[in-house]
Amino acid sequence: MAEIRLPLTITYDTKGVTPVADVIEALKATDSFAKDAISLLPSLIDGLQVEKSSLNVRALSQESPLKELFLVSMFLAFQDDLQREVPPMLEDILNISVSDRYDTIVTVLFLIVVFYGAGLAVDAVKKTATASLPKGKYQELLGILSAETGKSKEDVEKIIAAKFQKPATVRQLVNQSKKLFLPSQRENNVPVTFDRDVIDSDTIREIPYAGEAEKPTDFDRYEPHNEVDLEIHAMDRDKSSTGWAAVAPSISEKRLKLRVMEPIKPEELWGQDRLVADIVVVSKLTSSGYEPWEIQLTAIVNPDEG
Repeated sequence: MAEIRLPLTITYDTKGVTPVADVIEALKATDSFAKDAISLLPSLIDGLQVEKSSLNVRALSQESPLKELFLVSMFLAFQDDLQREVPPMLEDILNISVSDRYDTIVTVLFLIVVFYGAGLAVDAVKKTATASLPKGKYQELLGILSAETGKSKEDVEKIIAAKFQKPATVRQLVNQSKKLFLPSQRENNVPVTFDRDVIDSDTIREIPYAGEAEKPTDFDRYEPHNEVDLEIHAMDRDKSSTGWAAVAPSISEKRLKLRVMEPIKPEELWGQDRLVADIVVVSKLTSSGYEPWEIQLTAIVNPDEG
């Protein structure tokens, strides 16, 4: 095996001494995200095989600011005759070149996992798909990783989603994404720097605070879709906003509960058998992964006129 060591630097722009408990939680979260990021590398870099990995603290300063310096160690397996040639080549690949904000591609992947979890946490609070700064950061990072690996953003997203399909992995991801920012949130959401990329206070402020009570439904997935054909089914008139059902054939053949979202009025659906609409598909996290459960109707593009 050959070993490659890559740096990871996290700096919390704190003004005072950070509570030890918060540092411990942030360190645990960092370790979890590093493991997730490294486990995803073989799916993104063809031919890469990681036998084992570790995250080691190189330095930790609890002064102002709080600075954590790590080394990500990866042990890679090769044939004996490739031991000398391949590790330096891979180290060049793993060193990020598309942006001088990041020391390594591992940092980019680390942050992708962080903000994927943060986006799920935001949706859990809002109970619908909404634009947010953490989600915007996630999309920006996807673009960087796509350019560096040669894989499309869509393919990278599928790889990330496949990694976090089971209830236990999703819950851990969401919880750790909050704990990573605890030292910042304790001090009015001070900026946090990963390598040289600064995550500003506004972005951190939108990430739900760690420790807030959560229910299993908090981990639903909210996916927006535009101009989808809908087949409208019977309505329970005692529940005007939620008494509808619909089938979106392009998404699922199942009849799903249809929730009418403001500013749409329920009476706009009366007498309609089919619609072209903008929707949000809510998927429940089950033991076998995410399954479509509800359709939120956000805009009617074209009502059935016949």
